[in-house]
Amino acid sequence: MNNNLILYIASSQDGFISGESDDLSFLKLVEIEGEDYGYLKFINSVEAILVGRKTYDKVISMGFPYHENKNVYVISRDEKKLGKKKLTFFSNDISELVTQLKKSSTKNIYCDGGAELAKYLISKNLIDQIILSIVPVELKKGTLLFEKGIVPQNFQLKKTNKFESGLVQFTYSKILS
Repeated sequence: MNNNLILYIASSQDGFISGESDDLSFLKLVEIEGEDYGYLKFINSVEAILVGRKTYDKVISMGFPYHENKNVYVISRDEKKLGKKKLTFFSNDISELVTQLKKSSTKNIYCDGGAELAKYLISKNLIDQIILSIVPVELKKGTLLFEKGIVPQNFQLKKTNKFESGLVQFTYSKILS
């Protein structure tokens, strides 16, 4: 189904999406040459990306280009103009942006995190699907995807994939009422 807002994210088995000081090195534990855990297929189904400012800055600081062929909306308290055609720093009503993107997009919309943005979108009932990849490690400290005791209540498990690396990927879809 197209026009869905999908949270595609990885966490440790104890629920952290990053370690202390935004450390993402735990993701390397499941790197296997030639295995992308369905990411290429997923990203090809996406037209627009929503990403929090801290997550965007972290990815850029690691030297990765940030989806230059997609419409990227960096959710930030400050709007900036960078001169990049498909990159927008957005500081207005996120709910309104999502509604507008769902109406105008011919493909899915990807929420790339971080935790603050994901929590906000879930609290506003805007996320349609969650693809959560669990890395078999405990971090014990860092940034939690969901605050302790708070988990999305309106989602149903649709699919589980287990990989040779130990990573387990869960796909949840919003329960329509």
